[in-house]
Amino acid sequence: MAAIQYYKEPYRPQFHYTPEKNWMNDPNGLVYHRGKYHLFYQYNPGSHTWGNMSWGHAVSTDLTRWTQLPDPLGLRAAGFESGNVTEAFFSGGAISDPDNTSGFGIDEYGPLVAIFTLFYPQDLTHANGQLVRAGTQAQGIAYSNDDGLTWTQYEGNPVIPSPPSEYADQYADFRDPAVFWHAASKNWVMVVALSVLHKLLIYTSPDLKKWTQVSEFGPVNAVGGKWECPNLFPLPVAGDARRLKWVMIISLDPGGPAVGSGTQYVVGSFDGKTFTADAESIRETPIPDQTSSLDSAVTTYTQTANWMDHGPDFYAPISWTGVPNYGRVAIAWMSNWDYARDIPTSPWRGAMSVPRVLELRTIGGALRLVQRPVDGFEALVQPTPLYANAWGTVEEGRVALDVSGKALDVRMSFRAAGSTGVFGVALRAREGQETVVGYEFATERMYVDRRKSGSAVVTKAFPGVYHAPLAAGDDGRVRIRVLLDWSSVEVLGGLGESTITAQIFPDDEGTGITMFSTGVAEQVEVEVRSVDSAW
Repeated sequence: MAAIQYYKEPYRPQFHYTPEKNWMNDPNGLVYHRGKYHLFYQYNPGSHTWGNMSWGHAVSTDLTRWTQLPDPLGLRAAGFESGNVTEAFFSGGAISDPDNTSGFGIDEYGPLVAIFTLFYPQDLTHANGQLVRAGTQAQGIAYSNDDGLTWTQYEGNPVIPSPPSEYADQYADFRDPAVFWHAASKNWVMVVALSVLHKLLIYTSPDLKKWTQVSEFGPVNAVGGKWECPNLFPLPVAGDARRLKWVMIISLDPGGPAVGSGTQYVVGSFDGKTFTADAESIRETPIPDQTSSLDSAVTTYTQTANWMDHGPDFYAPISWTGVPNYGRVAIAWMSNWDYARDIPTSPWRGAMSVPRVLELRTIGGALRLVQRPVDGFEALVQPTPLYANAWGTVEEGRVALDVSGKALDVRMSFRAAGSTGVFGVALRAREGQETVVGYEFATERMYVDRRKSGSAVVTKAFPGVYHAPLAAGDDGRVRIRVLLDWSSVEVLGGLGESTITAQIFPDDEGTGITMFSTGVAEQVEVEVRSVDSAW
């Protein structure tokens, strides 16, 4: 039998991380340690369907070219091999402990410490005598002194067996801890979700073992589904460390901006114990969405949050710890719980977004989280365009551009003032198939239309049109960048204040690009570059 040639299969992303095989969802344990970026993630070591939840592991020096490592020993579901799982490892984080506050370290580098939700599908008595009930979600830790290859569970687990007594009946939805060092208070801080109640509990600890609950946050803004995978971190405004703000990222399922799951963020302040949201970051009253200028069959939505991404496939993003100088890079699971189990990929299922640098900028008088691809990705983009052209005006109609491809960086800009109708490009185009990225001048929104993105059957929840607000820049121009991979588009508008991420599953023959307009677009520029494979 011929050996499987991985990373050449249909729909296999060429510059997004995917495991060689099997199921993957949320990113976990993102930590920069001794010159390497570690990416852990939710992983089923035995199948490309969800189950037997363990942690997978990959490392990179540039956040773009990844080496998949063996499943981290000690973070694999207990009883997986026998088919009788007694303890599974759900989402969480990881930190480097260079001062050995935990006491787990054996050398000058200090240990890595993973923090995760332990899930118990059946009653279990720990070695320390703690009895946990079936269905319990509790918080545990493990440590590694060999750069994350092997892990030893702390003998005192779970370090937080249940939420506070007033929430004791919520033990089954108590998950996804994120931990960081707060230098001013000289404490570790944990944020963990009480998912059903739309609350985040904040704990502190001097040693990662003994935790004290000090405050809670929520509910605010979008509460259409369970809150999951919180992440709290500082960011300077426009790079000025004297204007330091804190950002709380909250994922929820369902209740996202489009369909199924999504991710919101709140900007505020943090004093080591309490996160306080800025008044302008709270959406107390839903903002009515504008009527789409596309056909009336398109479902519009009501914006009740600051969405980190307006597409359907950007979930559970968390950021790397251990990155110096307030540098903040996040990565997300590029899928949606409404159809994640049904996407037509094999022998793997699940992909990560391109890692994104996060910044806070004032745009249109409001503080916004802006995103851009990491420099490692930019190194994959060919400097010489495959195609570049400019037009004074583009009137109503469609024209095929003299360029094609499946992994491309497409950039377009045009003037908004005086323009009418809809302008954009159709990617991965062939007869009857296309993925449309466009801009509505009247509503000042960019959009992705994947209703005809391919013949592969996913589910009825998959086809759709997704919008994101996008005003012209100070020079009156609208700028849109599209990162096209074999089975996805990531669209970044303006400075990165608006993004739309969506999976697509086109036929392999569909590689064309068509430019279109339903009115008049002015001073149009389009550039297309090829993107090398990261594999």
